[in-house]
Amino acid sequence: MRVVLFSFLLFLPFLSNSQKLSISVFNDTNLNTILVTPTKGEYSMVLGDSTITIKPLQILYISRQGDSVLVRDENQSYGSYKRVTLIGQTGEDVFRLKPIIPAKPARLYDDNITFYVEFNRIMAVNIINREKYIAAVVLAETGPNKESELYKAQALLARTFTVTHIHKHQSEGFNLCDQEHCQAYKGRPEFFQEIYDAVLDVKGLIVVDSSLKPISAAFHANCGGQTANSEDVWIQALPYLRSVNDRYCTSAPNARWERTIPLTEWKKFLAQQGVDTAKVTRDNLNFYPKERPKYYTVLGVNIATTAVRKYFKLRSAWFTVSAGKSEVRLSGKGYGHGVGMCQDGALAMAQRGFTYDKIIQFYFKDVQIIDISKVNLDSLTPDTLEVKPFDVLQ
Repeated sequence: MRVVLFSFLLFLPFLSNSQKLSISVFNDTNLNTILVTPTKGEYSMVLGDSTITIKPLQILYISRQGDSVLVRDENQSYGSYKRVTLIGQTGEDVFRLKPIIPAKPARLYDDNITFYVEFNRIMAVNIINREKYIAAVVLAETGPNKESELYKAQALLARTFTVTHIHKHQSEGFNLCDQEHCQAYKGRPEFFQEIYDAVLDVKGLIVVDSSLKPISAAFHANCGGQTANSEDVWIQALPYLRSVNDRYCTSAPNARWERTIPLTEWKKFLAQQGVDTAKVTRDNLNFYPKERPKYYTVLGVNIATTAVRKYFKLRSAWFTVSAGKSEVRLSGKGYGHGVGMCQDGALAMAQRGFTYDKIIQFYFKDVQIIDISKVNLDSLTPDTLEVKPFDVLQ
């Protein structure tokens, strides 16, 4: 009875202050057959009105059968159901998912999983403790073997994004997905305990602005020595997303880049922006900004550097232009949109002994770090957040 009651509670609407999240995994994949294997702890499987115990390392085949989910193992079929749910019993439960059709690399996940058919595919929704999810996101966004204070700073941003976007996929029946437009989530990290300990050190904390509203938790790989104002990349000027000079990231590998583009392609782009390329000379094309630029100006036409970056798929929107006879050479700085926390700079700060709160306050102006319970999250939706922390070339 306890298991059945718990499974019912799992699928009640999620509140923004809930400790559990529902995350659609392999959300970009048209899942038809999946292997699921409990690897740690104890699991029960809810099949309609019945519940059975799953043995450790028992391999279950989850397949689509029309609008239902067919379950079998190596010895028997358990039948087809509208929903199949595996529920961990110990609080330290881990399972392995391996998509078979189509084939994808396997991943480990914490806590619980439910399967059902919708959108012409099997949906696999991980019901997971919020802090475990945050730890997995932190690793996906920063990588292993970094400083604990960087992990804490990244955890604050990940949690701030999570609680303010918890209804992002509400119309589809879950909170968030595992793709980057939500947050990169690749399951349980190999180096879980180190990162999880750092996340728990800042458990329940988020970053808010001067009016106690959660910030848009923007970050990027490397700013090249100067972060960007929010309005230079997106639309609205936010008082906490102000450009700052960052000396900490300039020696990192992502701080510099080079790119050569054929002159014909460069002129084709300029023509699309309204430049009369018949009047263009080399001197018109040359561009040597001393600070992070918002515009590249040619013959009086202001072209957003973000537009140049998007068109040519550049690492950043901070670059110089040197024109030659048949090509232009770009010398760039940084990697990403440049707004908010520079991850390379934050890592260098952590290595120099800065704590997570000092890192956050360096990149975000006039912000506070407070407990979620002090913020009215019910009034917030993704639409109330003016900018987003991710873009396709982050």
